[in-house]
This record gives sequence, C-alpha cells and structure tokens, in this order.
Amino acid sequence: MPSRLTYADAVRLLGGAGPLVSLADTLLGGALSLATAGGSEVALSFFDAKGEVIRLGHQVATTLNDRVRGLGRYDRTQRLHAAHGVLVVTAFFEAFDDCLGEAGWDVPGLSREDQLRLAGTASTGDWMERLVSESLPMPSADRTYDRLLAAVGRWAQPLAVKLATHLTGLAAWDRAGENRQLTVESLLGTRLPALATERYDASVRRLAVEIPEFAFWMRQTEERATARGLAALETELLRVSSRTDPARQRAVLAAVYRADLDRPVLGGDTGDLAVPHRQDAYLDPVFRVRQGGTGARPAADDWWSEVEPRGDLAGFLAAYLTTPAAAEVPMLLLGQPGAGKSTLTKVLAARLPAADFLVVRVALREVNAEAAIQDQVEQALRSAIGEDVSWSGLAGEANGAMPVILLDGFDELLMTTGLHQSDYLQQVVDFQRRETILGRPVAVMVTSRVAVADRARMPGGSLVVRLEPFTEEQIGQWAGIWNRANPDFRQLTPAGLHRFPDLAAQPLLLLMLALYNATGPGLPHDDEDFDEGLLYERLLTEFAAREVGRVHDGRPESALPALVEEELLRLSVVAFAMFHRMRLWVTTTELDADLAGLGLQPSRTAATAGFRTPITAGEEMVGRFFFIQRAEALRDDRRLQTYEFLHATFGEYLIARLVVHAVRDAAARAAARTLRLGQAEEDELLRSLLGFTPLTARNNVLSFAAAMLGREDTPALRAWLVDRLRVATTRPHHAPGTYQPVDRRADHWMAIYSFNLMLLTVACGTPLSTVELYPDAPDPARILRDSALQWQAACPIDLWLDSFRRVSVHRRWTADGRLDFALEWGVTLVADAGVDPFWSHGSGHDPQSRARRYQPGTGFGGYFELDLAVTSMNLTSALSDDVLRHALGPFIDHLPQSLTHFIVHDQDDTESVAHSLVHLWLTSALREGPVLAEAYQRAVLAVTGFAWSPHLRATAITGPAVTVVLRMLAGDVDRLPPATVLDLIGRIRDSPYYSAELHAGLVGRCLRGTGGTDPSGDVQR
Repeated sequence: MPSRLTYADAVRLLGGAGPLVSLADTLLGGALSLATAGGSEVALSFFDAKGEVIRLGHQVATTLNDRVRGLGRYDRTQRLHAAHGVLVVTAFFEAFDDCLGEAGWDVPGLSREDQLRLAGTASTGDWMERLVSESLPMPSADRTYDRLLAAVGRWAQPLAVKLATHLTGLAAWDRAGENRQLTVESLLGTRLPALATERYDASVRRLAVEIPEFAFWMRQTEERATARGLAALETELLRVSSRTDPARQRAVLAAVYRADLDRPVLGGDTGDLAVPHRQDAYLDPVFRVRQGGTGARPAADDWWSEVEPRGDLAGFLAAYLTTPAAAEVPMLLLGQPGAGKSTLTKVLAARLPAADFLVVRVALREVNAEAAIQDQVEQALRSAIGEDVSWSGLAGEANGAMPVILLDGFDELLMTTGLHQSDYLQQVVDFQRRETILGRPVAVMVTSRVAVADRARMPGGSLVVRLEPFTEEQIGQWAGIWNRANPDFRQLTPAGLHRFPDLAAQPLLLLMLALYNATGPGLPHDDEDFDEGLLYERLLTEFAAREVGRVHDGRPESALPALVEEELLRLSVVAFAMFHRMRLWVTTTELDADLAGLGLQPSRTAATAGFRTPITAGEEMVGRFFFIQRAEALRDDRRLQTYEFLHATFGEYLIARLVVHAVRDAAARAAARTLRLGQAEEDELLRSLLGFTPLTARNNVLSFAAAMLGREDTPALRAWLVDRLRVATTRPHHAPGTYQPVDRRADHWMAIYSFNLMLLTVACGTPLSTVELYPDAPDPARILRDSALQWQAACPIDLWLDSFRRVSVHRRWTADGRLDFALEWGVTLVADAGVDPFWSHGSGHDPQSRARRYQPGTGFGGYFELDLAVTSMNLTSALSDDVLRHALGPFIDHLPQSLTHFIVHDQDDTESVAHSLVHLWLTSALREGPVLAEAYQRAVLAVTGFAWSPHLRATAITGPAVTVVLRMLAGDVDRLPPATVLDLIGRIRDSPYYSAELHAGLVGRCLRGTGGTDPSGDVQR
C-alpha cells in the first residue's frame, strides 16, 4: 500500500519546530510525560497543542509558495502533501474554536489543576497520540474533490466525539454550567466535522490560486472529452515547472519523444491522402479509474460498472504525477486493441516538461522479455538515442526532475513468451522501492490490453485505468480533423459512421474506416439498405487489393482478383487459427503449422539479406495487414510474435466467409460430378475446418454465415448440406489430415463436424425436420436425438447452450404417426412452450385414437425407474440436469411417483401429478377466483384419478399426495365457494386413496371453514 502521511510526518517534512514537534516525537516514542504531585514539568496540554497547530497552519498557508519554489518535482510534491496534511488538522482546530465561540464558552489559560488533570488522564494521551500519528485524508488521482471533502468530514467525526469526552476533565468545564455543556457537546458532535470541512475547503481554495497543484487535486483543470494531444497536461505542468535546463542525454531523449508528435498517426505510403499528425489527431480518451489490489478483476466489465467514466485525462495525470503515491506503486493502463494505449504513452512522453520529468518509454516488445526492469530501461534508452546509457547515472543526474518510466505492452510479454508473468507488477513495485531508497523516486505506468489484465497480480494501492471507446462527440471531432486534412476526398459523415458504432468507437479502426471511405466505395448512409457483412467484405477486399497491388506489382490486371482471393483465404486461416484455439490471438509458430497443414505457402518467395532468417508464411501473411495487430517480445535473443485482429468481428466474418465459400465450392463440385464411385471428397476443406470447434464459439460467425447463405443459390447449398448431414449422423467417418490446430478426440471431432453441418443447414433459413433428414427411418426423431446427445458431449456446455439463442426446436408428429423434430433459424423463444407427455411417451398421435384410449381421469406412466434415472444423471453430471433435479429434490424424496405418472384431463391435455401439485401451490400463492378453483379441480383429479399404476395404489404411496391437497385446501377454504369445497372433498372421500385415519382431521378443518357437515360421519363438527 502507498505509505500514509501523519501530522507528525507533515510537520517534520515542512521543517517545523517547537513544542508540537517535540510532543510528536515523544508520543511516537511511546513516552508521554505525566505530571506528578512533586511538580515535575507537565506535558504540552491540549490547548497549547491547539494554538500551536493553528499557528503552524497559518504560517504554512502564508509561506508555502516560497517554501517550495525551486524544489525538484518529487521534493515539491512531498512538501505540498505535507502542507495539505497540516491544513487538514488546522481546519479541525479552527472549527473547534468556532464551536466554542458559537456556544459562548471562552476558555482562558488553563489552571495548574486543569493541566494536571489533563496530563494525568489516560484518554488525554490516547487522544493526542491519535492526533499526531493517525493517517490523514489526502488527495489522490482517483479521488474526486467531493470525495476528498467527505473524507475530511469522516476523519474529523470520531476525533470530535473523543474531544467532547476529553473536555469533561477540565475545571473550566465544571464551571460552564449544564446548558453550556450540552450546547458544546452537541456542537462538537454534529457541527464540528462540517465546520472543519468548510475551513479546509476555504484554505485549499485560497492556495489553489497561487499553487497549481492544489488546483489539480481539486479538479479545477478544464474537463473536456474532446481535448487533443494531452496539450492541457503540458500547459498545467509548465505552470509549476522549475525551468531548469536538462542535461545533454535527457535533452536528447526529450527531443526524440517530442518529435513523435509531428509524425502521421499512420506510417507507410498512403498515396495522396494526408494523414493527420499525432498531436492533431490524438484525442484525449474518456477513461475509468479504480483502485487495484487483491480481488481486483479489471478484465471483467461488471468490475468497472461501479465507477463513472471521466473526461479529464490531462487533469487526472497532473494530479497523479504530483502525488507521492506515483513513486510507490505502478499505474496499470488498460485498453482494447486499437484503443490508443501505445499512442498515449508516446504523447505523454512528448508532453511532460523535460525540466521536471525524466521520461523513458520502454516498448516491451523491443527489449528482452526476461531481463530485469532496469536492463529493459537501458535497452530502451539505447534504442531511443543510439548510445549506451546507465540508468543509475541518468537518474542520478536528473537535477530534481522526477523519473517517469512508461512500460508499454505488458500483454505482449504474456501472449508471446508464454511465461508466467503474474508477478511483473510486483517486480515494478520492488524497483520503485529500491529507487526511492537510493534517492531516485520513480513513477511507473504499465500498459496492457484488457483481456489479459487478470493474469497480473495487482499490488495493493495501485491504480487501474481503462480507456473507454470514443464518444459520439469524439467521433465527430475526429472526423472533422480528417475532413479538414483531406478536403479533396470523400468526406466522413456522422451518418456513415453511425452505422458502425463498434468500429468507429476505436481510434485505429476509425482511421481504417476513414481510409476506406476516402479511397474505396464509401460508407453507406442511414437510408441505405446495407448488410453489415458487406462492409467487412468490402473493407477486407479493399485492403487486400492494396497489398496485392504493392506485393505483385507488374502482374496483369486480370490476375489480381485471384490473388486477392488468395490473400483473403490466408487471412481466414489466421482467423480459424485463433478460433480453434479459443483465444483472440495466435503465435507465428501456430500459424505457420496451420498454413502448412492446409497446403498454403507464402504468396511470394521472400528475399533475404546476408544471414537473416527468411520470413515464414505466417510472418509474410499477416505482417503487412492494417487490421491485424502484432505483439512482439524478445526471449533468448529470439523474436517471438503473436497476431490479433484489431476487432474480433473481422475474424468472425472471415471464418464465416471461408466456411460458406467451402460449402459453395463443395456443392458445385458435387453437382459437376457425373460418375459417382466410392466416397466423394468434395468436402475435404470443410471437413478440415469444421471438426474442431462449434461455430457458436464466436458471437457473429453464424449470423454472418446465415446472411451469406441467404442468397440465390441457397436451395442448392441447403440440399447439399442436408445430404452431408445425413451421412455425418448415420455413417460418421474420421480420417485425420495434416491440418491439426488442436488435439481432438475422434468421436468428438465427428460430433462437432455434424453439429456444425446442422447449424449451417438451419442457417439457410428453411426449417429442418428429421423426416426430411431420415425419410425412411421408423423413428427419425430418435436418430437426431442420439446425435444431439453426442453433440452435447463434445461441446463445452456454454457453447452448447449458446446454440439455442439462434436455433429453436419444435416437437411434432408426422402424418403417419412418427415423432418428428423441426429445427428453425432465428427464432428466440422467451420460454419453453412446454412438454407434451403424449409426444414424450410416443403414444396417441391421432386425436381420435387418443380420445378412445385415454378418457379424462385415466392415466399412464411409470415407464422407467426414477432412482436409476437419477443415478445415471450422477454420471452424466450435466449442470442443467443437476439444477432441475435439485429443484425437484423434495418430490424425489417424498412423492417420487408423482413425477413419473400422468393424469389425462382431455384428449390434448395431460400432466404429471407433480405438475398439478406445483401448479396448485403457485396458483394458491399468486392467483384468486376461478383460476384457483380450476387449479384445485385439476389437482384433485390428479391425486384421485387413475394416474397411479395399479401396484402403486397403496395408501402409503398415494396418501401423501392427497394430504398435500387437503392441507392446502384447508388454508384456502375461505377463498373458494363453499359448494366447490364440498365438491372437492366429496371427490376425495369417494376415491380409493382416501384414508379416514390419515385424512379425516384435514377434511374436518375444511368443513368447519365452510359450515358444512361430513356425510360419512368420519368427522364431527
């Protein structure tokens, strides 16, 4: 945790002297002097301390500016924080004087007797020790000024209560009179904390006029979500700059960073387009900030929901860099890929005044991943200014400038090296602690993408900052900057960007949209009918065509479309490489293996110079694409790389694109075959791609696929898919190929392959029935049900359940009495339509035959042994089964047969006894009137009819069910018509399951509620 500041610490830091400091030293040493009857010197009394505090506070307020002028950055920060602590305690005692004045109690100098009584009271020493040694409320970058004021009030409250008790030991208190005593006690307990807060606020506001740091802490810097390039941060920090000239190496380093502001936000050849410079195009992001530490979950969105977004990044950083905590624990700066984390570190390095800050930006991808932090810093210094620099020498000659180290790309260490780096932030803390001891306190910021943030152990007291997507206002401002830089090209409009908020809200993706809009077909407007997948197709094709034209310069125009398609094919393999490994990134080694497994080689032979290793297919493939982000790290002198799409939707679209192209290609091959001997191999690519991971593993893959499948050739594609699905579920076949992105059991591979074929078939839009799949099967639903059990076993439970967000399942009968399923795309069910027990038991498909076989009051059931079914559920251990079984546990324990036996109410209406009882219980609790009476009618029929099998018609089994109904009826008798109650009782009395021994008492309660009599004579009124 960051070190705390006490009043005694503050006084010493400011160089204070006098009796208060002596008292602080004595108290902290544990040797408070007590007066004795012999007349030894008395310790400083409370009122002496009060006067000393107020005197020192006034002195600090009037001389602070002179005290800190000319100090180095960190020394100045320490002095100002100490002064702030003194102001807090001063405000408390000034508020105490205000309370005494308001009560009309003038306390003159204390008598010898009062001083002895104060010094001899243990509580006096306790109170004074608490005053000088307790942590004070202090400003911090994540604490708003309102919260700081509230903290001052909370700090003052217990001290005020203790002070009221402290005063009762004075002789002056005894002379004050009861009314004045009550007034003083009331004011101290209720008014003093608020008055202290007001006094503190007034002091801080006065100092903020001449000392800018107090304004930083009060958040008085302008909050603008549309500020650019952290210019406001530089402006504010220059107000408190020492204006000293930096030494040569520090000056060169600052110049290198400063020059980066004048570079375009996108390098490379952009033709006639004018790409804005970083200082113009970089907009200060909206952000959220929270304290880290044990239990922090920065990768989870709900963890951030407790804090509001802020738009004052410049003010926040100014406050952070002027608080001592910056040199004690690192700040973790998080963002999505393309959110601008690295750019923020570049702009920050350029904006911090070189006179007051020694900034070193360390791109972790460019330094040894396993090196110590100091070595990483020195490697970055050599890379930046081209000469060997000793960190200790550079920091030791900083001449008061505060070192700030920006460690950019912690996530790249995690993803590329595979090393366990969870203690990296603790290594930073240890580095900061050592540097502080050596007189070189250093602030450290570490950047990482959000997704891997939980893999780092957060030091206590650290701040975690998450960059938020652009707001609509920021998107509009950035578009204006772009349009002004490129007036001769198609202009970016809010209407065009509004269609794609997820892309436009990320800075790098917004730049990609701007390039596409300027040089491609242009973004659609709100009134255009436009498929989102079509945008991705155009974006990807446009950028692929640009690369093809550059790489294959000189090739004939007619050859370019095929080369573009090859590029997109390779990109799709990149997407599948991430997809099958269930993560958003892939290493070069993994990608090379996947490309080789599918027979894909580099698009051209790589030229090498000297002894340089030729680039691999993976490096050649993805290293040049704008929308793929590369992470790098050095380990054992080897450069390790991983790749990730700037937005996951690019990968999702490419997956769907390749799958649909493979389906279309396979269907065309099958249609072109005229001789069919042996097994067809037209689906080889599809079999390679679809057997490892369910297509539901990513949110948008199936949606994109459905849109592509819904074109003019859909019937032919669907017919081919139905045929393939039929073969895959009835004659599954597995022949391992060279493409093996992940290890998968053979049975799971076959199940996932057929499952994905089902999803694609349903995504064509026409409902799929089991009769269509297996037209000659006597029980087609059973074949698909057995396949579904295999699908469920092969799929992770979350992916299995996610499938039914898009696919609905309907049970039905065929005309010839077979059970049938219909699977339909795009129908989301709010709730299950319910179970048809006739369908489940496979009986009575024809209403007329059902009416002849099942009369109202008859029943069926008991086709399986419940205890064996429960045992089998223990083995399968499906979470959904366990949850439902847990809910039905009371029935299993007390009325097990009620779950397996069904009563017929009408030819289309049957339900289990348990269903009737639960329905009655909920209706009794939630409904009134005829609905309640109907629920009792159904429940009585269930427990008295012929749902029970003959061998179960024993009172010991059926009696408890009757008891349940009667107990509920006794409680509801006044809510039902008397005639209805008497009718229900009569039906129960006439059933073979009624037992006078078990049920007569309950019947009597019901009758007494209606005023009726028992005609059987079993019950007396």
